[in-house]
Amino acid sequence: MNKTIGLILLTIGIGLTAGFGAILSPDFRAATVLQAEASFSDADVDRLHTVYCDARSSYKLQDTEGCGDTVLVEHADEQSMSKRRQAELAALAESTEVLILQVSQARIFYRLALKKSLARWTIREASGTQGPAERLSGWLSAGGAGFGLGLLLLVVGAVMCRRAPGLEAADLESGEDGPVDFGVLLSEVAEAIGSLHADMVAQPAPTVDDLEGFFKLRLEEVQKDAMARLCASGPRVTARHGLEGMAALFSPLSAAERKLNRAWAAMVDRHWPEALASVGGASADLRATQAALEELSA
Repeated sequence: MNKTIGLILLTIGIGLTAGFGAILSPDFRAATVLQAEASFSDADVDRLHTVYCDARSSYKLQDTEGCGDTVLVEHADEQSMSKRRQAELAALAESTEVLILQVSQARIFYRLALKKSLARWTIREASGTQGPAERLSGWLSAGGAGFGLGLLLLVVGAVMCRRAPGLEAADLESGEDGPVDFGVLLSEVAEAIGSLHADMVAQPAPTVDDLEGFFKLRLEEVQKDAMARLCASGPRVTARHGLEGMAALFSPLSAAERKLNRAWAAMVDRHWPEALASVGGASADLRATQAALEELSA
């Protein structure tokens, strides 16, 4: 439940920080709009200039005023856009060429586009350039509160998700008989298997009734109860000792489980030497698990 709430808070926090973080400061947004309008007006200038030059070409008129290889204003790229447009309009005004109606109309539309571009660039350049500090303060006034709320939710959600495995592990450890520590349960299993191995060693020639009615039943009791609970405690161990600690503990513990399974199969097949060797190996692996747990707890 805590993890689910944490994930919800994380999602909302990411959305808020992304949304409010993308907001532009009011002055910078206005400057961006002016820049876009000026750029669109420049596109009209280029398009209508091409139409004008095509009209001159279609009526076999000499290239001039930027058409063909001619230049309307020398070193235009070295000037600001507003000064460049002023110079281009001044150059067009100096022309005394008499044109036929179609070409004259195309030239008029081109001049109107230049005037519109001049007006756009004059406003844009007058707005100036906003510095980083001004942009930051403007952004804080526009979206800082929403971004801060999203960041808070993100941090709270991350903490809840991080703590959720530990809380779930604590819940898993609580049963009808109260909390059961991994070390306590491991000691019970190790003691039970050690006792089983000692009794098996003390019985060099067991009967069939001893094998199936005594040793095998004791082994099954450990496997079905305490050993099964130990093997299912992976999430608790990971939450408490981390992945490396979990690997250090479950490597010998898994080996012990496999050997106990092999011992059970050997008892079913009435293969006493293999059953005895497997139980002894499982007992050694359980002691190795206890030693690994002591190192982690130190």
